Amino acid sequence: MSHKLESLAKFFVTKSIHFDSVYASDLSRARITAEGICRRQPPKKDGGLVTPILTSDLRERDFGSWEGVRWQSSSAPSNDTNASPGRPSRSTSVVIEKETTVSMRQRAFSFLDSHFLPLLFDDSTSKRKVAIVAHGIILRVLWNCLVELFDPMSIFLMPGITAWDGGPAALLSPSWSNTGYMELSIRMKPSPSVSPPQRQLTSQELRVAPSSTTDTEVPPSSSPAGDILLQGWSMKILAVDNKEHLAGLRRTRGGIGSSSHDSRQKRIDQFFK
Repeated sequence: MSHKLESLAKFFVTKSIHFDSVYASDLSRARITAEGICRRQPPKKDGGLVTPILTSDLRERDFGSWEGVRWQSSSAPSNDTNASPGRPSRSTSVVIEKETTVSMRQRAFSFLDSHFLPLLFDDSTSKRKVAIVAHGIILRVLWNCLVELFDPMSIFLMPGITAWDGGPAALLSPSWSNTGYMELSIRMKPSPSVSPPQRQLTSQELRVAPSSTTDTEVPPSSSPAGDILLQGWSMKILAVDNKEHLAGLRRTRGGIGSSSHDSRQKRIDQFFK
């Protein structure tokens, strides 16, 4: 376990942050991080151990033909074994395009619908602590999809969050450092007239939901108030890219950040077979 991961896992326990559920991408970097966090967690109330729930929905974006290629390379990978490193191939190769924003949003909504939302709807009065361990790009997409489920006026930021320079909290565009984490508090507003919705996200909703990413594959639009799935709920942003656990930690080489490419990362064409 890397020093950063060990510090993060200890930090959660020291702050009495005991997770009821830990979800993670099934790729090695996220899985190792989730396992390290769970290893330090105390047993659940029923005596069971906290273990990661792995899902391919949280995998990082598939970069197609560029998957596993070092960023220093100046040309796309080819099938020509005689080509010099960094030089284009003379032979014709099949170039697999990177995963689209639409595909990533479908995976993000699939995770929310299958795993996250049932926890909210099961008992809106219970206090659950949930950790989601994934990768930078898919986390940004997941955040955008989560925001779309709320009334924008029901999303708030705690004072002093340096990642935000003003404007509506719903427009926050977070980023994550290695082991940095975002902390959210989601609650149902105390109103007897609002009951938790029980419907699922439909495939049509996945297609037409507005995109908040830089890609323009999904045209931006605003959803009518009646279409807000978490109407009557609020979300408070408590921290963005929190690295408090790294204070005073001496930097060392190695760790999860230098892990090799995970060969189980699927190419985009495999998702549609």
